[in-house]
Amino acid sequence: MNLIKAKKMGEGGNLRAFTLVELLVVIAIIGILIALLLPAVQAAREAARRMQCSNHLKQLALASHNHHDAYKMLPAMLTKSKHTSASERFGPTYQLMPYMEQAALYEFASALPNPWPVQTEDPDEIVAKNITTLRCPSDTYGILPSAIETTQRQAVSNFIYCRGDTTTHDGPRTGAAGYAPSRGLFYFNEQRGLSFASDGTSNTFLAGETVIGPQRGNREIKGGVARVISPPMDIGGWIHSPTPCMNLPRSGKAFNVGTDVAALNRWRNARILDGLVMYSSFNTILPPNAPTCVWADSEASNGFYTPSSNHTGGINTARLDGSVGFVSDTVDTNGLPDTMQGSYLQGESPYGVWGAMGTPQGGESKSL
Repeated sequence: MNLIKAKKMGEGGNLRAFTLVELLVVIAIIGILIALLLPAVQAAREAARRMQCSNHLKQLALASHNHHDAYKMLPAMLTKSKHTSASERFGPTYQLMPYMEQAALYEFASALPNPWPVQTEDPDEIVAKNITTLRCPSDTYGILPSAIETTQRQAVSNFIYCRGDTTTHDGPRTGAAGYAPSRGLFYFNEQRGLSFASDGTSNTFLAGETVIGPQRGNREIKGGVARVISPPMDIGGWIHSPTPCMNLPRSGKAFNVGTDVAALNRWRNARILDGLVMYSSFNTILPPNAPTCVWADSEASNGFYTPSSNHTGGINTARLDGSVGFVSDTVDTNGLPDTMQGSYLQGESPYGVWGAMGTPQGGESKSL
């Protein structure tokens, strides 16, 4: 019997077909079911991507421990390659490559004088090939757009390293005003071991995530960088205020660019080899997925460098003990108080639990 025509056998043996209204009702029901199920499917896919991202971050933590086993120290934030006249701009990712099965890239980079090779130095575009374990599948951005920077195309990484709760990152340890050494695990040409974390390795951040900006001068909150001019973040000398950055005027997912806010000619983590804070680091002041703001030039070292992700409600983080966990956007920051950053911060972090997790020697008993 034809199932399309034969809905029910009536009296006299006549076949009764589906009416147009009945078909429309069935189609509407199917559409409603799809609409109800689609968010659940998308949520399941994002949960899988978040899990994969977490696994990749775990691999970075293990590579850091392997580096520590070999040298009894974690990588320095900024160091030289093996090149005889190299600049001190190579970051932790470069130093960890031999422990991530990237020996060939490490050897190629070791022959470079700086972490931004041009095409003549890299004809096979070795540096432009993304490393799967350094990417989060929730962020689909590829490599530097060739139309923008044809001579310096590089792979990117979604993983950045923790510099603690300081906002000045532009020089080696010194007593000069304003050059506060990082209270995080990583700093300028200064290696620190596991024993540096007197607060406990499970209470200390090693690394986190960032969304890659789609282009230079990107104005999106995630992946973009804003220069705040007025009201200044640097008030009365070295009193650093996170409030102007946190309250940055926004238009949807982007920040507004006007007389007080200017988009910088850089974007987050666009160079896999570069250890400059713009490309490799975060501080634990503003909560995850808040804006990133600086108050200097296009490669500014001073500012609020905030981790971000495309996961719902927070970011993945790796701790010094090798564990990986999720941190919410609503993590405690103690109300983001102003601080005197020109003098070295000492003792407990003023930025609540979030700041405490970034400071290995803050003396805090706080944990997530």
